[in-house]
Amino acid sequence: MRLCALAAAAALVAVAAAPARAETEGGDHATLARLEQRARSFYELLERGERQQAAAVWPDLANDLASFATGVQARLDRMRDEAAENESLDDLLQSARFRDPEVMELVATYHLAWVRYQGAQLTGDTAKKKDLLHKAVEGFTQFLLVNDVPEIYGESLYGRGLAFLDLGDTQKAIEDLSAAVEEGRIAAKARPALEEARRRAAGGKATAAENDPETLLARVGDLVAATGNDPAREKDATALARGLAARGGTWPARVGSLVADRLGGPTPRSSYGLYLLAQLAVDRGRCADTAPLAEASAKVEDAGRARLRPEILFLDAGCRLNAGKARDGAERFAALAAEYPDAPRAAEAAYYRFRALDVARADDPSLVPAYEEAVTGYLQRYPRADGVAEARFALAELHRGRGDCKRAIDEYGRVPPGKYAARARLGALECRVSALATAKGAAPERRQTLEALRAFVRDTPARGEDQALVARAALLGALVAAGATPPDRAAVLQLTDGFEARYPEARDLHARALALRLVARVGDGDLDAAGRDLDALLKRAPDDDGRRTLDRVGRNLVARVERAPEAERGPALALARRVYGALVDGNGGGGARIALADLDLRAGDAAAARKLYEAELGANADSTEALRGAARASAAAGDRDAALAYWRRILDGSPPGGTAWYEARVAQVTILAEAGRRDQACGVLRGARGRATTAGAEQLEARLRDMEPDVCR
Repeated sequence: MRLCALAAAAALVAVAAAPARAETEGGDHATLARLEQRARSFYELLERGERQQAAAVWPDLANDLASFATGVQARLDRMRDEAAENESLDDLLQSARFRDPEVMELVATYHLAWVRYQGAQLTGDTAKKKDLLHKAVEGFTQFLLVNDVPEIYGESLYGRGLAFLDLGDTQKAIEDLSAAVEEGRIAAKARPALEEARRRAAGGKATAAENDPETLLARVGDLVAATGNDPAREKDATALARGLAARGGTWPARVGSLVADRLGGPTPRSSYGLYLLAQLAVDRGRCADTAPLAEASAKVEDAGRARLRPEILFLDAGCRLNAGKARDGAERFAALAAEYPDAPRAAEAAYYRFRALDVARADDPSLVPAYEEAVTGYLQRYPRADGVAEARFALAELHRGRGDCKRAIDEYGRVPPGKYAARARLGALECRVSALATAKGAAPERRQTLEALRAFVRDTPARGEDQALVARAALLGALVAAGATPPDRAAVLQLTDGFEARYPEARDLHARALALRLVARVGDGDLDAAGRDLDALLKRAPDDDGRRTLDRVGRNLVARVERAPEAERGPALALARRVYGALVDGNGGGGARIALADLDLRAGDAAAARKLYEAELGANADSTEALRGAARASAAAGDRDAALAYWRRILDGSPPGGTAWYEARVAQVTILAEAGRRDQACGVLRGARGRATTAGAEQLEARLRDMEPDVCR
């Protein structure tokens, strides 16, 4: 089953927003929208603990979802059969007319799996419950064939794991729930279910009555009431309570209510009661409930306070951080570390405090000193903690952000081996690159920095998260090589050749690497390869950076055309025309039009050149460059009268005796003489004598004198 089409429906409501197609698709969108609303209402009944109402709703909902999914699937099957006879099946599968109903069928199937699972929790018929759980397993399995949509994949792992758990297949439940714990979005609620599955698996064979949820709920009540400040008993009670609540539906509310009743009400007068309710609230995704529990724990003075209040504060701080209240979270973590410096959670709290302040300082720069203090304090107090490498790296980045690369490089050097080592090594290299512009003896330092970057690229496997680092290092090395005097084009090409294939995940760097490679190939004269790179650049619909690259490449190619012997100009001229053609098509302005017209004229296409010059004159009637070009293009096309008219406009707009004025006179004399109008040409020539006012004009006047014997004979 293809799941890529489900991305837009990850929130399970997206397809309901397509009223324009409802009539043409038999009202399927509207039908699904109603089914989704009914499903959400069913889930809300479960969340509120309204078990009887939910039990009355789910059978019809499940039947209607199944009927809808079956109907849409039949339509999809007919479309496939027809395509096999009349069109390409691949084309059909990519078409909107197929993808839209496919998404609808997937959404309905996903809801159906959850409704059947929750229905199994609401029925008292053992055989029916087992059948519903098996059908739920089948439904969830459809979404586990590929992991194209992480949200749906993780939820389906979780749902199937719960269904296996209820079926008594603890081994399969453990496999699914272990995988679900690795999916970040659902890890918190999957973890207690996994612990429950492991608890059952470790308990040997249990009777059906012992595993009955109602029996387990009663046992939760007995355990929490008898903990007596015994950590071992608390652990057992907590694991069973969380595992039962992890079933979803009405169970979280029922477990929470039971715990509160057995331990003193909604706000228990015991540290353990407050902790367990806070943990259950976090598992349910009700983080807002933790703040009052944390406040209440400050007033409880019992034997468990020293062990459990830090745990409550930690849960509350994490909730605040996850809710986007980074500053509040940091303050809560700080309170934990200050009040209980030797608690098991103290090091973790100090770690998350600096992480929270790192987030908060983005919106409030005044928190930077507190962030720095939190990082340095963590390093001083917990020098062997797991987060030391990250903290060292964070401190180095802070120094670098301030422009203090000396301290940054020193701190990067203290990052221990592991996840942050490659980042630190690259950070130090980036500092070295930033110093090249002002460094004395920049050429030797540039060579050394380039070699260090190339060594980083060689030594660091481009896998996983490190691929982006290696790509950055390769691109940075290419920039350093391109900035050398003269540019080290061989190094640029070595670092960027095949860049896109070597670093497929670093898409944001591909365009820059392509631009550097294109410039280097043109500089090296490898115009065939440059043409392929130009094709790739033009396919990207160049942005401002791409247009600047095209302009630079165009100027380099024009220079190559002017330097090359006439017999060797063809490839460079053709490539230059493509470059400036792209710039003109992309509204590159008058400069690009003039440049392309000049190249067209040089290539012998006078008509195309004249059209471009005249287009520029339409935008800028006084452009001397465009007038001069239009005159030459007209002459090259044999339209002497038009050429003379353009030169007349230049004469009229130029100071007499100046360079442009004399250039126009030379052109007039040449055109008139070539047309056989020698008397008129001679008159123009003699009228221009002795009027030069610039050095350039004097040279042109000398040319006229040299022409006189032939023109005025």
